Amino acid sequence: MATQLFEPCTKTRKRKTNLFGYRTFPCRSLAAGFSSPFRDSVRLFLKEFAEILEHSVAGWGHHFVPKRRYHVLIPERNKWDKPLKGSCLENRGHLLYGLIHCNGFGHLLCINGGIEQEDSNCIPKVQIMDLWDRICTTLQTRKISTNDASERSSMELRLLYGVAYGQSWFGKWGYKFGRGSYGVTEDQYNKAISTLSTLDLNKIIAHFKNKRQGRVIHQIINRYRGFSETELVTISDLLQFMLDFKSRANDTCSKHSSRKAHQCGSQTEDNPLSIATFVSSLGSTDCRWPPKRLENAIEVIFNLLNGSTDFVMSLGELRDGARQCIGDAGLIDYVLKSIECLVTSDQIVRRSVNPSTKLVKFTINHVAKRTDSSAESESATFLSSVAKFDSRWPPQRLEHVAKVVWNILREVKGIKNGKNGLSRQELRDFARQFVGDTGLIDYVLKSIHGSIVGNQIVCRSRNPATKMVEFSIQDILDQSEVEHVVGLSGLESAFDVDGDVLFLYKNVLLGYPESNPASSAARTVLDTKHFVKEWEIMEKMNDHLMTLTCRVLPSFDELETELTRPLPPGELVVVPPWITIGELRVAAQCALRDTYCIMDRFDLRQIGGLRGIEDGRVLSCAVEPGAQVWVRGCGLDLETKLRYEGGPGNRTVDCVCGARDDDGERTVTCDGCHVWQHTRCCCGIEDDEPAPSIFLCRKCRG
Repeated sequence: MATQLFEPCTKTRKRKTNLFGYRTFPCRSLAAGFSSPFRDSVRLFLKEFAEILEHSVAGWGHHFVPKRRYHVLIPERNKWDKPLKGSCLENRGHLLYGLIHCNGFGHLLCINGGIEQEDSNCIPKVQIMDLWDRICTTLQTRKISTNDASERSSMELRLLYGVAYGQSWFGKWGYKFGRGSYGVTEDQYNKAISTLSTLDLNKIIAHFKNKRQGRVIHQIINRYRGFSETELVTISDLLQFMLDFKSRANDTCSKHSSRKAHQCGSQTEDNPLSIATFVSSLGSTDCRWPPKRLENAIEVIFNLLNGSTDFVMSLGELRDGARQCIGDAGLIDYVLKSIECLVTSDQIVRRSVNPSTKLVKFTINHVAKRTDSSAESESATFLSSVAKFDSRWPPQRLEHVAKVVWNILREVKGIKNGKNGLSRQELRDFARQFVGDTGLIDYVLKSIHGSIVGNQIVCRSRNPATKMVEFSIQDILDQSEVEHVVGLSGLESAFDVDGDVLFLYKNVLLGYPESNPASSAARTVLDTKHFVKEWEIMEKMNDHLMTLTCRVLPSFDELETELTRPLPPGELVVVPPWITIGELRVAAQCALRDTYCIMDRFDLRQIGGLRGIEDGRVLSCAVEPGAQVWVRGCGLDLETKLRYEGGPGNRTVDCVCGARDDDGERTVTCDGCHVWQHTRCCCGIEDDEPAPSIFLCRKCRG
């Protein structure tokens, strides 16, 4: 049987640049063409999409050194159109950097991106991780490891997410406990997660009651309990509610902003636009006219309709009348084309088709003007929620100040025609003329964002020009949608969710004394950084192929003297089920030679478990799909320095914490017995402190 091998590229390929969407790449049609093991699938992938760059990096310590490593890179956004330099593989600032060995084992070295939807100019980290997972799945990788050292606002996310969700952030994509540092086992890790996540909130309040931070902890817990629809019992319930709430608020605000930018195309009889919103929506499209000219054209149209017979004009009549006041016919046509249903405080303009003439017509009608009493009678969302805050002011005073602020903003909106708002200091000074308590004013201003009265909403934003916080009133269209936005973003603005999470992280999760089980549990979780995802091997891809795992079993002498580390995993071989045992031996030998440096001249002579079976026997009659078969042979290159991924040295690790293997933490070697131990365990030395020039372990010290 002839076995086809794909040779690696020896020259850099130059081709026309192809662009792919990162949300869908690799697409299903592409993935369908990859039905071979990783070593072959990745060659097909590179043949179409990539260029090869040689580099060396340490990997799975007991694995044989593979012949090829593949780097998956998404550089920082400002470097997408720039060539990669030789030092790029040492950079950990890439949006994505993954490395996969040709045997299908690899590492996710770094992933950087925006948090949810907070930064519209940055690709969300979740989407980058989705892309990486799709690539690994498409190429049929076998196992990927990652070192979770990600932080946010000085919080270790593996502890925060572990307590909230029972798994690390990478757990969403199937990454599980790989190994722990300082001798931490999987059982110890799971028990630590359980200990922390089941901490009762009432017991937390009682424990920290007499501590300096106890009052704030009590306030935070009660605050979020008051807004949760379900009972929050444990610290896991609370943190999960806070993190999910923050995520939903960001996502909802993003969707609301996106819809608002396209409102001009969704005007209906039941969903009219105010002039300010209409002009703003036109400005967000490809409009070449400034807002002032748009407002002037709309004012001319309103005046013409008010002076017309029966308050009705055809499109042609309105265009001709407007051209007598405005010389730019393109501006007139643009505005008339965009109008569907516009509303002011007392008039509404509608666009429709005359059923008899089939011509477009515009009409203007008067609408009942809202009175101050009717507006004030409609409750603001803020007033219903502010009573749940830990406020020292009674609801009546809060309501009074909220109405004062509302009236001030409404008057300013009328004077400035909704163009600008008031700065925080200006609004504060106006309010002080009616309210003497500045602390009460500041409290309301901090919390009033998102309050609704009728079809208007209070918005707090930062002026991009002055960098100052401003307050304004904006018209709303879809009441149910805005109420949902206010319920999330308004509350998120009133509460400092990030600050509250950080406070609980530092003062609860890390706030227990060392003698408390919660303290040791937190240390155990923090000492677990290595997570792994393993993809299942497809036992049978289709009726024409079967997958086998061929694992090399060295001789007894080789195991005793040369290959002393744990045996590496077997290599996948995909072959037709009707080939013979002899042809399987040839295919397995080619696969092993093609994959590992130490097996470059390996001569496979025996397939374990199949001894005595003739080479001409059909494979499917002797082996089940997905089986692991041991193979023996000769010709392993025991002289090569490229033997193990962990390097040629045989470091002996024997630390007092129980660690017997190199876990990636800082270690020091004993000058007496040359055994390696953690500096934190044997010397009490932190990572940023220098190691002793001479060190003797406890055994050597006697």
